Amino acid sequence: MGDDARVGVWWRFRPPRRAFTLIEVLAVIAIIGILVALLLPAVQMAREAARRAECGNHLKQIGVALHNYHTAHRVLPFGCGPDRDYWISSLGTPDDRRYSAHSQLLPYLEQENVYRAIDFMVATFHPYVNAAMGHPEVYESPDLAINGPAAVTKIGVFVCPSDIDRQKSPWGPTNYRSCNGSGWSGRAGNGMFGQNSRTRFADVQDGLSNTAMFSERVRGTWDHGVYDSLADLHDLGGVWTEDAFRQACRALTPEAAQAYHQDIDGGQTWLEGNMNWTRYNHMVPPNKISCKNGLTWDGAAVAASSRHPGIVNLLLGDGSVRPVGETIDDETWRALGTRAQGEQIGDF
Repeated sequence: MGDDARVGVWWRFRPPRRAFTLIEVLAVIAIIGILVALLLPAVQMAREAARRAECGNHLKQIGVALHNYHTAHRVLPFGCGPDRDYWISSLGTPDDRRYSAHSQLLPYLEQENVYRAIDFMVATFHPYVNAAMGHPEVYESPDLAINGPAAVTKIGVFVCPSDIDRQKSPWGPTNYRSCNGSGWSGRAGNGMFGQNSRTRFADVQDGLSNTAMFSERVRGTWDHGVYDSLADLHDLGGVWTEDAFRQACRALTPEAAQAYHQDIDGGQTWLEGNMNWTRYNHMVPPNKISCKNGLTWDGAAVAASSRHPGIVNLLLGDGSVRPVGETIDDETWRALGTRAQGEQIGDF
């Protein structure tokens, strides 16, 4: 038999090619789906770990800037500048200069040009008394405010990449807040950054490694119809003692808090030292409901909060950044907020 004949015989007896059946195709698709379902959480966790590390690095840069500021001025920046209020707080006057710690740190964060564009001799948003949503004209035309061109600057080191950007304000936002202390007063804070404070590192008798400088807070929703327990600031107006106010706020659940009017513009600007924009306190533990008594200057419990599962990043006085769990003991958390109360702080 010739070679051609043998090839022909082989070809006639070769089994036909077999295609995949529908069941086999469906089985392969199911297996791929299971693998994707298993891998997706791991990918998301890896991405969040990267975002959390970047967020911590932002706080670290702020810590370096604060130490450089202290070296240059022998004092830390205040958390909020002066106003013309006395015993009763107001929404503001054209004479208020409630500048934030953030605004004073700009030269130490490679933002010298933005810093030089701010006129610190007038109110933050002069001729408007503040940057609140009651001034839609300045939202539409930021240049109407003297400091508008500076205030619209988005500064990357002030923003946590894990947060959701829902705000419609033209101003540069912030996720990072200076610590006012452990009490409800926005004026006489017992932390490192009160109103008109001039804190030196030597004044921090509780130890720099045991005292909070900055932490993070989720930015507002910009929508009264959307409830976000990490972002909202609820109005518990009434006649309170400080401890009763703290306990009432601490007892609120996210569902119960929806009965109260909420501020939705948290963190909308880094320029002004408002408690709802650039400061926080240690009245309640991280990721808990935040409350105010009427106006924020009269009393507030503004919690640190974040999108990082179960923790917030905390910048301490020695410049270190530590993740702090939301289950931290109340008293330990409050002690971390004060600079010279003499509390004993264990592991946290």
